[in-house]
Amino acid sequence: MSFNIDFILVGLMQIVGFFVQGCTGFGCTVIAASVTNGLLGTAVGVPYGTVITLPFLYFLAVKTWRDVSWIDLGKIIALCVPGILIGNYLFYTISPNTAKICIGAMVTAIAVMNIYKHIVNPLVFKKPEVVNAPDTLAKKSFRYGCLMLGGIVHGAFTIGGPLITVYTIEAVKEKEKFRNTMNMVWVILNTWNAFNQYRNGAWTPHLGNALAIGFPMAAVGFFLGMAFLQRIQRETFLRIVYCVLLFVGGNMLITSLMAVM
Repeated sequence: MSFNIDFILVGLMQIVGFFVQGCTGFGCTVIAASVTNGLLGTAVGVPYGTVITLPFLYFLAVKTWRDVSWIDLGKIIALCVPGILIGNYLFYTISPNTAKICIGAMVTAIAVMNIYKHIVNPLVFKKPEVVNAPDTLAKKSFRYGCLMLGGIVHGAFTIGGPLITVYTIEAVKEKEKFRNTMNMVWVILNTWNAFNQYRNGAWTPHLGNALAIGFPMAAVGFFLGMAFLQRIQRETFLRIVYCVLLFVGGNMLITSLMAVM
């Protein structure tokens, strides 16, 4: 087994990402994406982000399958499938640096959007989120659009979670059912991505060495996140998550753009 200090740094980021995953059912890959792909490169970083999730996704799926919104799960998968196939194709046709720019830009945009929603609006403008607001055609179109775009992003980079969440968080209101439904989405989509990456030769010894170090660190974060699910105030937690996303996504976007220039 070959050792690289980058494996440790990437593994430490998994603790943060999988803590979020254990609490919310999404976020482990997107939070760590900038560090993982920045240090390992997208050819290793993207399959790393896919494969490292699988044991934890399967564990939680077996544990919580009775508390899943199966109707919403079916809708999500049906609308994501075309995007997944498009995203799989895009991953093998764009350059690694272009991929990093895309990942950084997507993560930054998602973070900015949610920081405005969860921090700026309630804390600066004193505008609490409106409960039971009318569900307009524009809102529905936006949610379904995010869901389909999330399929493309997930197929290409395995970081479609925040976009797919835009739909799911409105459809599944209960906190634990939301987490369990999101987890089942990743069981299906990440299993397909892992199979597709394997048949395209992405599972290399270098990837295996990185995963051997990353798995124990991911486990620490995941089980801590599950333990704290009931103890962390949701809004406070999400504010921290989106600030971390802004930092890692913005850093990757800027450094990748500078490399191009």
